[in-house]
Amino acid sequence: MTRLKRLFCAGAAAILTALLPSALAQASSCPAGAVFNPITKVRWTCIFPITIGGVRIGTFDKLSKELDAQSSSKPLCACRKGATFWFGVKVSFWSPNRMIDVVTEPGCMMALGADLMPTHGKLQGSQSSISDGTNTRKMFAQMHYYISPVWAMLDMFTDLPCLEDNGFDVALITEVLPTWQSGTLGAIIQPEGILFGNPAAGLACMADSAAAAAGKVIDPLFWCMGSWGATYPIAGDIHFDDSVEAWAGLAARGTFMMGRLGAATISSADGCSFKAAPIWTKSRYKYQLMEPVKGGSCVNVGRPGALWSSMKHAPGKDNAQFMVFEKVICCAGISTP
Repeated sequence: MTRLKRLFCAGAAAILTALLPSALAQASSCPAGAVFNPITKVRWTCIFPITIGGVRIGTFDKLSKELDAQSSSKPLCACRKGATFWFGVKVSFWSPNRMIDVVTEPGCMMALGADLMPTHGKLQGSQSSISDGTNTRKMFAQMHYYISPVWAMLDMFTDLPCLEDNGFDVALITEVLPTWQSGTLGAIIQPEGILFGNPAAGLACMADSAAAAAGKVIDPLFWCMGSWGATYPIAGDIHFDDSVEAWAGLAARGTFMMGRLGAATISSADGCSFKAAPIWTKSRYKYQLMEPVKGGSCVNVGRPGALWSSMKHAPGKDNAQFMVFEKVICCAGISTP
């Protein structure tokens, strides 16, 4: 049995053992073919461009320009960790290492292809119109966040010192978070969100939206998600005109929330280590839609749905799954005694 199969079997067996009695009480309504398969579901062209020692490989994209410059300006590197010292060249690439479900059916674990937490009609997702003359709608959905270091799962590039070697795991399900169900409760534990609920902060997001349409990201505007909405409140409600764009907005909000919970890291600019990221660096992430329709490319945070979401919402398919690609900067070299 391959390493990938062992990882999936072990994870699925542990969860099913804990939740089997309740799972049998209600038939699953999850998509039957949604079980994660990294070979067929991941858009592998999204790992490009790759920069090795200042030399870029693959198609250039605007989102990588500044990040690639960090590798190109100083192609050589030297690192020290404890008694270990190594020197080499900087390598940067986009790593598929996280997955996110955005589901209207509570407990629908799309990566496992099963409904493991039947809620009997509670915590259900919804869509509703807003009667304020804006002709907008509001969506509510649950979010599941998975640790899925694809390179490690496929046993590839394991000699690079900056790649995660963790196995597949479920890091968070919002069904157990009262704060995700209510923006008011979310404001209690994230009081800084009140600071960004004013007109001035909202106007700043217009610039972020324009930049996102051009394939750029303004990192200092961390409370903005371009055309996808705002990071606050950190809850399952989001205003939308495009359902696919709303799914992406909730997926990005999930990424932001993991940082606020202290569960996110990014690689340092020198490529020597990972550092905590309580406030996300938006330019380090891009998203690929895997379900209900495989996306043709990855998109930066906030990219308008009109530029990428066409034909991505299959009729009757209201559960979505995203692969999150993170920009990794790594010092790949030789250790010294």
